[in-house]
Amino acid sequence: MSILAPEDPLRRTQEEVADQTADLLRAQLRNLAQHGALAIPFAEVSNFVSEFVARMPSTNPWAEIIGPSYTSGSLQEALGIERGAVSKAVKELRLLRLETPERVNLYPAFQIREGRMAPHLRPVLEALRLGVNDPWTWAQWLNTQRRDADGQPLPRNIDRLFAGDASTVLAKARQDAATWAA
Repeated sequence: MSILAPEDPLRRTQEEVADQTADLLRAQLRNLAQHGALAIPFAEVSNFVSEFVARMPSTNPWAEIIGPSYTSGSLQEALGIERGAVSKAVKELRLLRLETPERVNLYPAFQIREGRMAPHLRPVLEALRLGVNDPWTWAQWLNTQRRDADGQPLPRNIDRLFAGDASTVLAKARQDAATWAA
């Protein structure tokens, strides 16, 4: 899964590179076949492809935890706001921003629905910050899918915020932050 929102230009670039790689490999194999190269058994091709993919940079596990994210520009477009409004929302903890090791700012898409930011995010993030001041941990806390004793999925904390259950989410945030701080 890409860490970028579907409309993000960088995601399109990554998909284009994957398509170009597949096209180049297909063309090279056709060229070999046209010039009389012996057919390669599928198992050897499969091993080659597996080794090729294994040598590529591994995916970031945070991409699975956080899900798609917006860049600043794509977020501004999705919300219909200016850069200053994004900065203000981040500063006020109404919007969660994650900074990558490469100093790229990402905004998890899970906090945006139907062109609006998650309601009541500020008090939840303020509570979580008392336990640990790490936006990546907060994002994980908000977006992790939990299960009940029977293995049935429970609503994620971010889903509960959008559903209007802010008091339950805030109480859980305070409880977990206290545990983290202990």
